[in-house]
Amino acid sequence: MIHLTKKVLRLKVVRYFFAAATATLVDVWVYFIAFNYIYDKQNINFFGIYTFAAPTASLILSYTCGLITNFLITKFLVFTDSDLKTWHQFLRFVLVALGVLALNYGVMTFLIKEFEWYPTIARAVSAVSIGALSFVVHKTFSFRVSNTDEVSEENDVLKSF
Repeated sequence: MIHLTKKVLRLKVVRYFFAAATATLVDVWVYFIAFNYIYDKQNINFFGIYTFAAPTASLILSYTCGLITNFLITKFLVFTDSDLKTWHQFLRFVLVALGVLALNYGVMTFLIKEFEWYPTIARAVSAVSIGALSFVVHKTFSFRVSNTDEVSEENDVLKSF
């Protein structure tokens, strides 16, 4: 059993989803705290210029916390062989994350408005639904390796089924 566990943990995709799950837990926890206690389910008036709905303001805060958590775990646990400078990795990671944020926002808003889901549940479902896409983009763009002699672990995973 220990041998199997070690073998599974060597797969980047498993470590990636561990990082994503950890970051998602941070994200959803911060979202819950922000929505219910920091913003107290009230809209936020931003200097009289714009009013953010409580779910949106909570999303901005929680997504930022989740993003930083995800980047750090992904960089140091998953894509350790990337030859890009950390600053470039972070900028690319943020670019991808902004795209993922837009998708998350769209899915979350749809679930809240169309199905009248509770915002925290809608947030969790939207985050999980976009995970596979973000793995591929981060592997090929954010944490790219220019000198690729390694065997694709995704192909190894597929062959094992």
